[in-house]
Amino acid sequence: ALTRENDALELGISPRGTLALFRSAQALALIEGRDYCIADDIKCLVLPVFAHRVIVNSRQTSTKRQATQAEQILREILLKTNVPV
Repeated sequence: ALTRENDALELGISPRGTLALFRSAQALALIEGRDYCIADDIKCLVLPVFAHRVIVNSRQTSTKRQATQAEQILREILLKTNVPV
């Protein structure tokens, strides 16, 4: 939801993007020998799964810097998000 409300993003994460993160976290947990996901699985996969799925507002940055800007915006959102314990 925070990606959809961010003024720096023209387009945030869709429900399919969230499902991709969920599936990726499940795969990572399985690779690491667990049958459950932990918060660290999600945190380490947010950038690789979401960065190409958001569209940075073109008024905020040049086309060449949009990928870097997308990652920075996602990092800021991660810092604002509380992780359940």
